[in-house]
Amino acid sequence: MRGLVALRQLCAAFALLVLGLSPALAEKRIALVIGNSAYSNATALANPRNDARALADKLASMQFTVMLHEDLDGQTFRIALGEFSEAALNADIALVFYAGHGIEMAGQNYLIPVDARMRSESTAQFETIPLEQVLESVRGAKKLGMVLLDACRDNPFANTMQRKDGTRAVKRGLSPVPVDGERGLIISFAAEAGRTADDGDTRHSPYTEALLETIDQPGIEVNRLFRAVRAKVREKSGGKQVPIEYAQLPDEDIYLVSGAAPAPAPAPAPQPVPAAQPAPPVEDPLLIYIQASARRDPAALEDFLRRYPDHIRAPDARRLVGQLQEDKIWAATQSADTAEGYEAFLAAYPEGGNADRAKERLAALRPPPAPEYTGSCTALNGALAVSGIPPDDTLFLRQGPGTSFGEVGELAFNTVGVHELGCSNGWCEVVHGCTRGYGSQTYLRAGVASQAFSTDQGNYSATGFATGARIPVLSGPGAQYAAVSELPADATGIWVNACDTNPGDPYAWCAVSWRNVAGWVYGAYLLDGMGRQPFAASQPVPAPAPQPAPVATTGQSCFDLWYARNAIFAARGYCFNSAEGKKWFDNSQCHTSSPSLSAAEKSTVDAIKAREKAQGC
Repeated sequence: MRGLVALRQLCAAFALLVLGLSPALAEKRIALVIGNSAYSNATALANPRNDARALADKLASMQFTVMLHEDLDGQTFRIALGEFSEAALNADIALVFYAGHGIEMAGQNYLIPVDARMRSESTAQFETIPLEQVLESVRGAKKLGMVLLDACRDNPFANTMQRKDGTRAVKRGLSPVPVDGERGLIISFAAEAGRTADDGDTRHSPYTEALLETIDQPGIEVNRLFRAVRAKVREKSGGKQVPIEYAQLPDEDIYLVSGAAPAPAPAPAPQPVPAAQPAPPVEDPLLIYIQASARRDPAALEDFLRRYPDHIRAPDARRLVGQLQEDKIWAATQSADTAEGYEAFLAAYPEGGNADRAKERLAALRPPPAPEYTGSCTALNGALAVSGIPPDDTLFLRQGPGTSFGEVGELAFNTVGVHELGCSNGWCEVVHGCTRGYGSQTYLRAGVASQAFSTDQGNYSATGFATGARIPVLSGPGAQYAAVSELPADATGIWVNACDTNPGDPYAWCAVSWRNVAGWVYGAYLLDGMGRQPFAASQPVPAPAPQPAPVATTGQSCFDLWYARNAIFAARGYCFNSAEGKKWFDNSQCHTSSPSLSAAEKSTVDAIKAREKAQGC
């Protein structure tokens, strides 16, 4: 492979000499390209080697001197970086591309060699390559240093490593990189800070595929080049993955390939000015309303409201439109005649004209509730709550008061009702349901729960077990934790606080509470009111662009609240003109904003609006 890249570089240089293109030869370019796929202590990655080889060929055709390496262990990684750093001192443009695993520890980013074991943060920092060393290797370039990281993949070491303080799990994704005071430096991540990137279902990852399609286009300035890469990745991933750059570019424009930029689309030809039309006849809004209401025509009524929203009969028109929508949904609900359909109708119209009939039919279809299971767990009414933990994190409970003791369980970021048995030296012995252990006092506070919202929250029913069987409840989100209680196979009204995913598990693990039982249940045994299971691998997972904002927070942008509203609707199915919907979403204190939506975001919004309209929201 190295010989092939060198041969292509030689052929390219020879062609430039023959053509007399001396300016291109005057600029010295060097690139270090690394693809780590064959990890010894984790599942191998499919694409980094393919990504590295393809990009090395592409850079060689662009007059870069390429140093290509694959599956570097810690020692050879450091040697390769040292050789590149020395060669980059006299380069005009120095570029590093890395595909493989990366990790964030204590706010710093590290690249992971293939022989790393990553048992703890204390040992991992000696097994990895700090990103700062990679940045230092390109800072000597005369014009521009570039570091391209396709290293935001879901990290298999995150669930086994422990932080130094031992109280919180390791996050996935990479941290932002400050570039204040830098000159001529650009760092490109395959995904936003704290988010993970896809390895890809084809020969290349979405990020590398976008680079290969874009990096050698002539006449594109570097800043515009990375905007084009970002747009391609967003499109390929349906908006789920968005690259991000941190840059301090030089004052001059930088072109990796010179030449004319793609020509813009020609402006449309001027259209002839249409002849003046006679003024339309004056219409009577009241007559339009009377005719539309007499026909009970929703389209005509909605047209009246669009044109005359402040008319004196507008409130009557809105009530009639709502009633017609409710009647339409009620007819469809009666036709289906299922308990789930009547429950959805009541959630949308709890005070509607057909609510009593829906309740009667639901009572006839829904079997009597299962006998209450009491068990022997502590009631969930303690004075403490978990606080200060991000939604993608958990609080470890240990066998004793210190990080040297093994984990006996985990509490979700928004757990409440925790009982305190005593605190000393920053650790508290606590009980939650049937789980007992020691947790860091930093994240246990009296009556103050996390205000963050989880889209997994809601009422679920048990599924997947025969009648009379029991569903195990564990002390933590994984099969390695002990069973502390159980649920009946026909349990309903199981409250889910939040869910956590483990690599290789097709379903999430969810923190649940039911009666006086609390713990973690595997998502394969839970079913929500709309027939969905938590993050089943066979189902698409609703994915709002940002995390949902806290509900009804004064001073939030309307755009942020719109995303929160969509996420709540997708997860719970509430109509926001219902009492329950208004409780979850209130935009009375938001300020205006004018966001620019991508094609994928517009498609998501249109789909949600169509569901709301069909449900009569």
